[in-house]
Amino acid sequence: MSDSTDDILDRDPVSNDESTSADTGTDEPTGEDTDTTGTETDDQTTVPETTVPNSLTDADENELGHVVASEEIHVTRSEYTVNAFVKTDCRDGVRVGDYVQVPYPGSDPSEQADELFAVVDGLRYEPYTELDDKSDTHNRIASAHALDETEFVLVAELEPIAIISPTDDGLERGIVNKIPKPNTPVAFSLNKEYLRTGLNIPQDGVFAGYLSVGGDRMTVDGDPLPYFISNPGVDPVSGDVESGEPAIFRHTLVAGSTGKGKTHFTKNLLRQLATDKRYPIENHQTGETEHSRLNLIILDPENEYSEMRNGNPELRDKDELVRRLERDGIEVGGIDNFETFIPDIGNTNAPTTGESRNLTIPFSLVEDRPQLLMPYQPTEVTRGALENCIDAYFSDADDPKYNKFLQFLRNNEDSESPLRDGYNIEDGTWGAIMRRVTDAAYSDVFDHGTNPLPDVSNAVFREGQATVIPTSHLHGAKEELTVLSILSYIIDNKIDDYNVDPNVKDTPLLVAVDEAHNYVSDPGTLREQYIVNRARDAVKQGRKDKLGLFMITQNPEDIDGDILKQTNTNIFLGLREEVINKVPSVPRGFEQDLQTYGKGQAVIKAPDVEAVEVKGLRYCLTQHSN
Repeated sequence: MSDSTDDILDRDPVSNDESTSADTGTDEPTGEDTDTTGTETDDQTTVPETTVPNSLTDADENELGHVVASEEIHVTRSEYTVNAFVKTDCRDGVRVGDYVQVPYPGSDPSEQADELFAVVDGLRYEPYTELDDKSDTHNRIASAHALDETEFVLVAELEPIAIISPTDDGLERGIVNKIPKPNTPVAFSLNKEYLRTGLNIPQDGVFAGYLSVGGDRMTVDGDPLPYFISNPGVDPVSGDVESGEPAIFRHTLVAGSTGKGKTHFTKNLLRQLATDKRYPIENHQTGETEHSRLNLIILDPENEYSEMRNGNPELRDKDELVRRLERDGIEVGGIDNFETFIPDIGNTNAPTTGESRNLTIPFSLVEDRPQLLMPYQPTEVTRGALENCIDAYFSDADDPKYNKFLQFLRNNEDSESPLRDGYNIEDGTWGAIMRRVTDAAYSDVFDHGTNPLPDVSNAVFREGQATVIPTSHLHGAKEELTVLSILSYIIDNKIDDYNVDPNVKDTPLLVAVDEAHNYVSDPGTLREQYIVNRARDAVKQGRKDKLGLFMITQNPEDIDGDILKQTNTNIFLGLREEVINKVPSVPRGFEQDLQTYGKGQAVIKAPDVEAVEVKGLRYCLTQHSN
């Protein structure tokens, strides 16, 4: 038996029979078609026989009500007061968050007019007559004559978003600079072109879920409306650079409390980026523009992403669902071009990830990043002395290693040694240096294994590849030093112009960092300060250097404020009130809703797009065991 329409669309139940903005199926597959009155599509599923006109003037079937004329209609550059009377038979079908359209009268009745595109921002009941039910007398009256809903008026408070104008090429979106007329019909916006134009949602790109209202996917002509994040690159047929700018290089935040489906949502999003799509990038040596595929780096502290090489076993017998997703341009299944590199760290047990390679963190990284040895706030004297020691060691080291560096220091322990005498390092300062550089984490992290990061960078940062670096076997100082060493290597080689690794510099990179609040928070040590400062530079130059930062966290309030300001795509799943109040990028109007969002329900604010609610897929598109 084929999959049901509900299974394909992954719909959720609603509590009324209206279909103006919500799905009406069940959450679980039934194995049967739920609508036998529609017309069959090429995949043998059924859709309702409805035709939504481009103009809403004659769309009586979608009419919600009309603009209220008995109270002020107010439109300014900053504030709006536009209310609509809701028809009695539409009351059960209208919700806060529904999208509506209001036509403006045109000079030529035969031509399609401009329309106001708005969202229902509030609902309120008003009595037809003066009513006092705030007394004990009301209780006695109500027992003899119970008040019902028909004795009240339902008013929808509208928030204008844009004016949509017809053009020879379709529809155009403009600012709200005209006032709607009293008594003008107000209708649900149920046309794909109108919705995409009004909300400025791209026609294609990175699939992030389906447009939804109140946790229920919107349907247009029986189909959910996919939400895409803009991701232009190079046209695969003509080879021309597509217009627009990939949002991924303007950085992304996925934030949600535990249990809200954050990892599931993230995996589905990242899966859409593991493709053969190419992006223009300048070769740092020749200055020529090359067209290269994205390298996706995932720093994985919970060992959850290595299984993305595999498809989801739950989808194996759902061929119809998979075909439907693929027709919507959604990538389904495991990632073929995939590598896992496990940091080889002393006194740890490597996680089980399937096929993998080891990765060595070499002490040579410290030469240009002495701050890696400073997970504290040293005095200026101690910092300067340690930096001088590091410079002196690397100036003569043919094969720099951490244990050789310690031996170099011990060989110069005497106060009259060339090193101490040359830099005038006093006994107190020398003692502080030796205490700091003999931390056990350094001997465990540096130089274990046979694959130093610079030597295998061509494999780690290979274009078109998804590379996962799990760190679940690391804790405390070992984890911090390992992750920050890798991040600093990526960022430095990406944004610097001299003596850089071409595998990093000349490859479009998206660096996904789970538990990002642990690594790019407000800095408290010199090491953290160095990484955060470099990350601040990186997010500012991301579009130019083709470097995107993708942060996943349950504590977005701890992310460095300057980095958050440069993060243009913000995806919020359910969050606690105290977190919401501390994150300025939470879209206005969604603060209350976010506290009650269910699993996979999110609000997205992408560059140049209105903030909207979406619902992610119930199924993970790759394997997801946790």
